[in-house]
Formats: sequence, C-alpha cells, structure tokens
Amino acid sequence: RDLDANMACSNGTDEVYTELGNGTSPPMGAHTWRMLCGNETVTKVEKRTLTLTWVPDGEKLSLLRGLGWAEPPGFGWFDLRKWWYIGNTPAIPRLDIPSLNMQDAAGGFRTMWTETVGSVTVFPSLLAMAATWNDKTVFAFGQALGKEFSAKGANAILGPSVNVHRVARNGRNFEYMSGDDPMLGAALATAYVKGVQSHGIFAVVKHWVFNSQETHRGAESSDVDDKTSWELYYPPFQAAVDAGVGAAMCSYNKVSGEYSCANKKTLDDLHNRMGFKGFVQSDWWATHSNSIENGLDQEMPGTGSGEGPDGHREYFDADELEDSAPAAVDLAAKRILAVIYRYNLAETTKCAPPNCKEYFLKDVGSPDHAQLARRAAAESIVLLKNDNKALPLCAKSVKHIAIIGAAADAPSYDPDGQGQGQGDWAQGDYYSGGGSGHLAGKVVTPFDGLGTKAGALGIKVSSSLTDDVDAAVKAARHVDVAIVVVATTSGESRDRKDLNLDGDVDALIEAVRKVAKKIVVLVEAPGPVVMPWRKEVDGVAIMFLGGQETGNAWADVIFGDQAPAGRLPIMLPETEADTIPPDSADDVPYSEGIATSYRNPSFKAAFPFGHGLTYSTFQHKAPVEVSCYVDSKDCRYHIRSSVTNAGKVAAPAVVQLYLEFPPQAGQTAPIMKAFKKTDALQPGSSEEFHFALSAHDLSYWDLAQDGWVEATGTFVAHLGESSADIKHSLTFCNGPCTPGGGTNVAIIGLGAAAMALGATAVVLKILGSHAPAPYSSGAETQRLELAPLTHDA
Repeated sequence: RDLDANMACSNGTDEVYTELGNGTSPPMGAHTWRMLCGNETVTKVEKRTLTLTWVPDGEKLSLLRGLGWAEPPGFGWFDLRKWWYIGNTPAIPRLDIPSLNMQDAAGGFRTMWTETVGSVTVFPSLLAMAATWNDKTVFAFGQALGKEFSAKGANAILGPSVNVHRVARNGRNFEYMSGDDPMLGAALATAYVKGVQSHGIFAVVKHWVFNSQETHRGAESSDVDDKTSWELYYPPFQAAVDAGVGAAMCSYNKVSGEYSCANKKTLDDLHNRMGFKGFVQSDWWATHSNSIENGLDQEMPGTGSGEGPDGHREYFDADELEDSAPAAVDLAAKRILAVIYRYNLAETTKCAPPNCKEYFLKDVGSPDHAQLARRAAAESIVLLKNDNKALPLCAKSVKHIAIIGAAADAPSYDPDGQGQGQGDWAQGDYYSGGGSGHLAGKVVTPFDGLGTKAGALGIKVSSSLTDDVDAAVKAARHVDVAIVVVATTSGESRDRKDLNLDGDVDALIEAVRKVAKKIVVLVEAPGPVVMPWRKEVDGVAIMFLGGQETGNAWADVIFGDQAPAGRLPIMLPETEADTIPPDSADDVPYSEGIATSYRNPSFKAAFPFGHGLTYSTFQHKAPVEVSCYVDSKDCRYHIRSSVTNAGKVAAPAVVQLYLEFPPQAGQTAPIMKAFKKTDALQPGSSEEFHFALSAHDLSYWDLAQDGWVEATGTFVAHLGESSADIKHSLTFCNGPCTPGGGTNVAIIGLGAAAMALGATAVVLKILGSHAPAPYSSGAETQRLELAPLTHDA
C-alpha cells in the first residue's frame, strides 16, 4: 500500500499537482497527479509484457475508483467538476497508462453544460433504433457515436443500454434497445458494440441486471429464477460479451436481496458463465460495500453517496481494499488494464481532465451524421394503421392540410437550463428522454418538417399549435387531411404515472375526428401508450423519441419520400391492464417468468410486437426445409422461402420466425428466434431468405440441470409479419417424434393484416456456450502477480 491516509505516497517520493494548485486534493488525487509511487527507475514498460509488479498498490487503486465529482458546500449533493467526464480515472504517466474518460450516454454525447449544447448530434433514442429492426443501421449509428465521442476526448461510451423491457411504465424504456425481446436486443447489441468499438473506444453495456423499473430502484430486490434470467433477460448482455464489449455497468437495484454490484451469483454469471473478459464498474453511487471479491472491479464515481449510515464513505479506498484478497484486487486491475491495452488508449486518448475544455467545446456534429440521424429516425417510424390509403400524402389529391397539437411545435430542453440541471433533472422532451440519457440541441419540430415539405409541394398548411379543442376544430374543418401530433415523454429516476399521452389529447382527437375529412395521428413516445381512439381515425404512426431530425423524418414518411420501414420493438397494449406495472414493494418477484409482452397469453395487444405497415403489399412463398450448409456445424433445421413485392412502391420487408417448443421447454407461447430485414424491394422483385436454427436455438434453460438443454420432440416454426400475423408454419422433429404432433400453442394477438415481409440469408444465434473461468486465489495470486498481461478484454 503506497498511498497514506492523505492519499500521498507513503515513501515520500511523490509530486502532487491539482487543478486548484493549492496542494489539496480530492480522493485519489486530481487527474493531473504525477503518480510516482513505487519504482521510479522504470521509464518505459512494454505494454504487452507489463506485470503487476510494476504497478504499486497506490497506482492500482487509482484504476479501481473514479474521481472528478465534488460536493458543493451547502447543496448536499455531488457536482461534476467543470470539463471532467461523467466517469474518470487518473493517468499514470510513468507507465504510459492514460486516464479513462467515460461519458454518457448510450444514445449520444451528453452535453452537461449550456455552452456545449448544439455541438453534438441528437440521435434518435435507442428504442427508436430498435424500431428499425436493422443491424446495419445500428452499426452505422455505433460508428457515428464512436467518432463523436472520440472527437470530444472521451475514450469510453457508457452504453449500450440493453435491458429487456418488463414494466411498460419504466421511465428509462426509451434508453433500452432490446424492447420487449431478447432476440432483437441480442442482434442490435452486437451491431452497436462492434460499431462503437471500431473507432478505438470501448463500450460499457448496462444495466446489469434486472433494472426493470425506476420505482425504488435503489432499494427494491428483483427476484428472478435462472430460467427467466437466461432465456429472457441475459441474452442481450451475452451478445454484447460475444461482440467483445469492453466493460459492463452493474445496476442500482438488489437481486434476491443483495445489491447488484455486490451480487456474487450474477457477477459470476457475467464474468465466468458468459465468458466476459472486460471489467465491471458500478452505476454512479451504486456501490454499497467493498465487493471486489464478488466481482465488482471499479467503483464509480469514486465519491461517496452521502446516503445511509455510511455517509460519504468510499468503499474502494486503501483501507477497505487492504483487507481484500490480493488476487481479487490484482484481477480487477488486470481487467481494466486489458481494456486500456486492447484499445490502445495510451496512443489515442486526447486529454486528461480538467485539461479537456477544448474537446468539450468542439463541434463534432457533421452533415453526414445529421443525415444518418434523419434516415434512422425515418426508418424507425412504425405505421400502425392506414385505412383507405390515408398515407402517403400526395399533392395531386391533397391540397390543404392542418397540423394540430402542442406537440407539433414543442421545444427541446437544455440539460443545464430550466427543467434539467436547474430544475427537474428527470424531465425529458419529445425528442429525447430525461436524466443521464438526455440529449439537447437544435431540433426540427414536426410542424417545421411537415410544414416545410408541404410548402415545397404546393400544399396549403393551416395550424393550431396548442391542444385547444375549439382552435383545432376550426383548423381542421375545411382541410383535406388533419394531422394531429400527440406525445409524452419520460425520464430516469421515476416511472411514468400511466400510459396516457400528455394533455387532454384524447378529447382533442375525438373533436377533430368529427369534422375532418381524414385524420392522421402521429405519436411521439418513450415506450407503450394506450390509444382508445385508434379505431376511429384513418391513420396512426409512432416514433419513439426521434432526436433532432424528428420533423424531417416525419415529412419523409408522411409525404412518401420513404416508405415506412419500422416495426414495433414492443407490444402496444389495449389497456394498462395488459402490462406489468411498477411494484413499490421491497421484493419484486418476476413470477410471470418469460410471460411478458407477446409471450403472455392473457395480454391483449392494440398492436402486436413486430407489427408495422408500409406502402406496398407482399406475397410469401410457402417455406420448405432444406439441408443445412456443409460448413454449418451447429445447424439443426434450415428453412428457405422467398417474398415478392406485389405492390407499386419500393419498400423493405421484415420476416420474423417464432418457434413453438415441445412441452418440456415450459414456454408460454412461440418465441422469436430469428428475423431479417431486406433492403427496399422494387415492385415485382423477389428475394429468397434462409433461416438456419442452431442447437442452441432449440434449447431451453433447465433449472434441475442448471444449464441449457436441447429440446427434443415436435417443433413448429411460424413465419410471419408480427407475433400475431403468421403467414406460414412448418412442423419438424428434433430427435424422435412424429411430425404434426405439435403442442398447438396459440399465436397471441390480432388477426392477419396486410404488411410488408421478406428476408435475405441469415443465421442467427442468441447465446453461445462458454467454459467457466472461476475466480481463484491462494496459489493463483503469485501467477497473477508475475505473469505477463495477456488477459483479453
């Protein structure tokens, strides 16, 4: 132990500088410390052969705990120092170890100070990205994020957020890219991680684990059995691990009575059973004990929470860690160092706070990124209903429109302005949700986007940019189409009160419907909403918080420049009774198991998971079983089919495969095991698609055997346009059985509807099998101390 109680080198050889220049220092020192504790004769160390013998305890501890936050006198809460990142560790110059500059958020660079607003791209939310059902789009999004974060001086992104939704009213659902389904989340998490990390910075997958509600998030215990864990909630994390994600963030909640960041079982699941080779950091102030021996590697932000009997205590300090197993401390340090070396951060890190002002102020947006944000937002729009071809709007038949609703011209929030840092921190807007995931910048409102496009086409525009019923009726009475824009939002730290839209818009829509020739409702939301008026209007479309290009994206789809291409990543319920509400109890049992969303036979959908219309129609060829590819070692069943665009408009198609298991698997409904989205198919063109199901795809988690078991018996593969609209089914056997003797589990939801569908070749796999790599101590300590750093993050 080289740092004394005052965080100075105990051997008296240190030189300490702080940003204050007065000789005082915050816990673990400022980022400008010259860490000279230990062997000062070493001036250069080859990174690939670095051993922990070169890293004295004081310097090791600096890797394991963050810094950069201070408690302003009289405020009682912690404030981020100016020009520091959300998460920071100090550099160790003599060992050529850079600072870690880790920044929110998963959807874009968080602009903490007013002078930085407008210097980044406000991308669509991660839930909007999920609605694209397009791994190529998400990969491009990840690349753009990596480029912007790197240009801002960060070397890590605190994302992706991949928790599978459980509670429909969860205030953070807009941040979670998995939506309701682990297969969707796994595919998109892979694309995100690979896109971000292609730019030399590392991603931090979060929030591990079962962080399904904001209600009592710091105290409630999520009680989840292993079958539910591995089949429903773990797969997106496993996918991120398999993609090589650099780090993971543990969550605020408890799991089976123990805080997530100290839960030995779930951390062991991550480190060992999943094969994760990166490091685990706590969510900010989510550390409640010295849990390094349980698998937590880094305490963030490194300044005590100020809550509870321990007050401002830091748990990863020298006194605490001195009593920990040396092998556990060394293993945590090696995991962090492995990430630093894997991404060559010593060569690419641009600054160390507080000397990062120029990077924070740098404008890192670009026309290319603005175009990507616009394309992604447009692709995320889900056309839910389109009776009598209400859309797209064409200048030949539509001469006059009305744009109605306060949401059509709603402002965005400055994160450091009123309603955010100076007021309600959790408040979101209709372009980006609230809390740590909030992004602010110049936005194109729906009124601006739709109005500009209509004007360019020679279409007259009337408007009523409030929710006043009388004004709306006046604007809608004599137009060809009334467009009503409605919205709600949410934010971190609290759940939504209900699933209603903001204001009395149900009455507004009803009043406009009675006088308008046609009415189209555009919904902007952070998750599920209820639509009691949905059967009474001509068209409905939804966007899950579309970012800065919201208005332009609406215009691209509504006027037909881009055919609708989004699909629902969540089920939209008929009523709130068809959802799981937040639970205010101390213990929250996930007693429904995997029966959430479309997997619950009792839930009725207004619009089912996977649903989405477009401006064309498709014909689907009956699928057939074909031989597995010669080089496919794990293939169990191979399906081939094709789709043809039978309409007059080029549009992409999405095919979804829902697998009905034999009874032994204990599934409540067919579950999605594969999907594929085509590029836009031209009218009359066809595309062949393949699905190859692996042994793992046919497996279920067996509690008695504590592992995956390949099911045998009769399976039914359902191919369709949503969980409720199945076009074809194939029955097949895995092992001894009689084809046709399926379990006849009903597909849940609405009846068939005319939607776009199709696919290209695909082989998808949710989880892999990993040999365990258990934590060791005793004799392992010497090996960790002396062995070269070969740990692969």
